[in-house]
Amino acid sequence: MAHRIAAEILEQIVEGEIEPGQKLPTEKKLCEKYGVSRASIREALSELKAQGAVSSKQGGGTYVEQAFHGEYFHQVMVDESDLASFQYLFEMRKILEPEAAMLAAERRTEKELAEMRAALELMQDADGTEMHKGRDADFAFHLAVMKATHNPVMIQTFANLDTVYKKALALSFEDKEDLLRNKQVIYVEHKEIYDAIKTGEAELARLQCLIHLRNVEKKLNPGN
Repeated sequence: MAHRIAAEILEQIVEGEIEPGQKLPTEKKLCEKYGVSRASIREALSELKAQGAVSSKQGGGTYVEQAFHGEYFHQVMVDESDLASFQYLFEMRKILEPEAAMLAAERRTEKELAEMRAALELMQDADGTEMHKGRDADFAFHLAVMKATHNPVMIQTFANLDTVYKKALALSFEDKEDLLRNKQVIYVEHKEIYDAIKTGEAELARLQCLIHLRNVEKKLNPGN
């Protein structure tokens, strides 16, 4: 239970509902909110402290760390004239995301499935005049999958990659004609990941995610 509480608080931090420097509710209020003992709350807070998400300050109280929103990852420089520079990103994505899809199939809730469906709908509705909406929907889908793992380290790692991730998406579909030609393929690949997660087919979810990532990677770097 403590792990789930830690994951939920971390999700609120990632989503910006709790901001850097903000004080968390008291242990008493957290006990009332989650209906658990003070020992469970302390265990959850200890987990968040171990991850560097929060810290206790002199005078009382637990605060979100100022630097926890991933400034390091947002400073990753991407040379947009050299598509090979994205190879590092895809190496990481192919390690992280298929495993996340597998865990999501085992742990997802209806709330997270609803978030994936909403992202799929936005992805399908985006047209050539709203390319940024398609990219945002793509990122939102994969973030929802990551959140469905209920693994706070995986969630934060992925959330911190949003800037470089969206640059890669922008390069994978550089013009609206390209986007429109591939729109249905993109949607179907994401829908297949969603369907496997929804039905709890963990290995299939992992494979569908890996296939999707390899297809996007090939488009960025056809020589591979």
